[in-house]
Amino acid sequence: MKNESQLKTIVERAYVERLDAWQLAAVRIKHWLTEQQKGLLKDKDISRLDVDGQRIKDAARTLAKLTEKTEDDPHLTITSTEDVEDQIRDIVGIKVLCKSPRDQSMMFAALRDPDQLGSFELIEWKDYTDPPKASGYRACHVTLRIPSDQGAPVFAEIQVKTRLQDAWSELTHEDMYKPGAAMKPSKLHGEFARAMANMLATVDDMADTLAVELTALTNPEPVVEIDELREQDSGIDVRVRATGPKYALAVDGSGRQGLIPAFAIRRLSGQKGTIKVNDFIHLDDRLRASVEEDSKGLYYIPLELPEH
Repeated sequence: MKNESQLKTIVERAYVERLDAWQLAAVRIKHWLTEQQKGLLKDKDISRLDVDGQRIKDAARTLAKLTEKTEDDPHLTITSTEDVEDQIRDIVGIKVLCKSPRDQSMMFAALRDPDQLGSFELIEWKDYTDPPKASGYRACHVTLRIPSDQGAPVFAEIQVKTRLQDAWSELTHEDMYKPGAAMKPSKLHGEFARAMANMLATVDDMADTLAVELTALTNPEPVVEIDELREQDSGIDVRVRATGPKYALAVDGSGRQGLIPAFAIRRLSGQKGTIKVNDFIHLDDRLRASVEEDSKGLYYIPLELPEH
């Protein structure tokens, strides 16, 4: 086992020799993840997945983790840059932040799919969502080996988290309590951190349920065909108050608000597959619409698309 001074020298040499390769690999992974994001979501709300900025682990953190490893295993020897990279496989890291656990599961599955990886090689994966770590930490980790034209391949760790899982790290100051960091967790810190993690996980699950419910509400089955509605001449005038990819919100002359669902816009546009409502309906547009109401909500079904 090398003493700490020798270990520090090896780590410093690794950062000199390999920093360019690590940085290029980080940029390459971020570009690849952005393409994955577009492919998975297609015409859906692209903000459901956010490819966060890549990072290279600080050399001091790498040294601290290596020191801990050598202390735990007296037979472990670190003599080269290759040894440093083999033992610390998250020197290159990047986060993907997701709106919901559903999106987290979708991205995690894509990162383990050989058909999606191309020249990247899946080394290992860990699911810290069920069960979470004892600290309360929740995330999905994937370690990939990335080919490099700067010598040996580069290991990289991708962390897939919901935004609330990521916020937990900030709220609990998790970085302050990692190996080699300034603070040691107290019993009180541990109890509070776990309680906060559980509460945020409950909010994540509730948000997922709401998202599913909203999808059902904004994509109801059409009750009456557009031509039949036109023949009935049962429309009213409404004004668009808000619009987005999945639906628009409109108000009638008496102040009643209703949803303009995507299926109605798709029928009028003549397009097939997924559409974005806000490509066709804009803020303050005035429309003639039929009114449909059920136990779930009030809907305005446009009889014509506005002219832009």
